[in-house]
Amino acid sequence: MLSTVQIDTENDLAYILLRPELQDRRGVVSRSVRVAEDFVVDLDHDGQIVGIEILHASSRLNLKRAGEAPCDVVAGVAEAAEMVGIKKPNFVRDYANKTDFPAPIVALASGRLWLRSDIEEYLRRRRKPGCIGIPTKPTAEMSMPTSAKKREVLESVTNRSDPTQSGRQRRR
Repeated sequence: MLSTVQIDTENDLAYILLRPELQDRRGVVSRSVRVAEDFVVDLDHDGQIVGIEILHASSRLNLKRAGEAPCDVVAGVAEAAEMVGIKKPNFVRDYANKTDFPAPIVALASGRLWLRSDIEEYLRRRRKPGCIGIPTKPTAEMSMPTSAKKREVLESVTNRSDPTQSGRQRRR
């Protein structure tokens, strides 16, 4: 995602200009909408997003990193899916729509935007050994090929009855 970031450390603000071609033009912003406690979205006359202002930026961003790599501050669906390591449609289903995934800073008709730092923190929390749903060691069942699992289940079912009995007697 092409963007520029302007950092104001004195006022603890960051401004993500999503349309850098508008950087030096005056009067582009028609209205500003506060979409969350620390986020204000600037829109042009057509309702298209121009930029996002982050209040209390130091609590949300690594300001040094944001100044060095402005394109790494926000992530759209495609970038977030890449960060997680899955395909875009699977990301929306398996991550973005889950309640434990970070809330987007803004949801637009063209898609949602997240702070990369929020996604990175989410991934760090999920990948800690011992977290719920993430085993610390792979179990034998996890590493067993599917065909071997099926064979094991079939053997356990067929071994429950006495093989010397006829099929009719086993069904009772």
